[in-house]
Amino acid sequence: MGVYDRDYYRTAPTGGFMSGVAPACKWLIAINVAVYILQLMTGGESQTGLTEWLVLARSPIADQFQLWRVLTYAFCHDTGTLWHIVGNMWFLWICGSQIEPIYGSREFLRFYLTSAVLSGMAFLIFELAVGRDAPLLGASGAVMAVTMVCAMYYPTMKIIFMFVLPIELRWLVALYVVFDTYPLLSELGGRHVLDQVAHATHLGGLLYGYLYKRFDLRYTRLLAGWSWPQLKRLARTAARRKPDSVRIYEPPEDRVPTPELSRRVDEILAKISAEGESSLTDSERDLLKEASRRYKKR
Repeated sequence: MGVYDRDYYRTAPTGGFMSGVAPACKWLIAINVAVYILQLMTGGESQTGLTEWLVLARSPIADQFQLWRVLTYAFCHDTGTLWHIVGNMWFLWICGSQIEPIYGSREFLRFYLTSAVLSGMAFLIFELAVGRDAPLLGASGAVMAVTMVCAMYYPTMKIIFMFVLPIELRWLVALYVVFDTYPLLSELGGRHVLDQVAHATHLGGLLYGYLYKRFDLRYTRLLAGWSWPQLKRLARTAARRKPDSVRIYEPPEDRVPTPELSRRVDEILAKISAEGESSLTDSERDLLKEASRRYKKR
């Protein structure tokens, strides 16, 4: 029996809306909808009630140090129209449900939240550059990052734009780049733009999505080896080691006792179940291959 035949390595579907395909996407959509309902209940205007405590603006960040706004704005939407939240959630589901299985739910969630923060920072930098202090709300920056990554994986995938026009994802992303770059450059040149679209936020999300996919900036890989238990083990090892001690010889993997090998395999498979296969280090992948080879010889 190979290691991939073990019961807890298989991903068996469980019932319920929040299980199955892309659970993180479903949770994000549910939270956005819940916040939108709370916005409607606490104030009809876009800048009253709960909304005024969550939107992103330069003054509350710089003067009052309300840093939560750098993230919370991405869960608010314009209460004056349904199209704002419907359009963002539609794109989030169409594109997010395609890439979440690739990265795993935990990695996808980290990517999405980081995208929201960085695209919000891009907005603040642009507002500072043009000397303006407009408020920002909406998930479009994070959704743009998700759309960019999806387009890089599936460039010819067709999406129904505005619920009417079918278009390949690569061309839709290209249109968004042009659509957002022109007014942004116009404003930097001193011309007034009448629309209320956060073009800098869109471009910030698109740029981050491109860099994330292009350079494979997975957090599970960047943070590998820096978990708290591993840091504590390293600290204990350093405390016990004497300056004149010699390096202890460790046997190669094919001579690791079977009980120890089985224990390490169980730890790796549990890690895959929790964080996805992309979280594995090269040494962990090699160990799985070696264990699979040895189990098959039984």
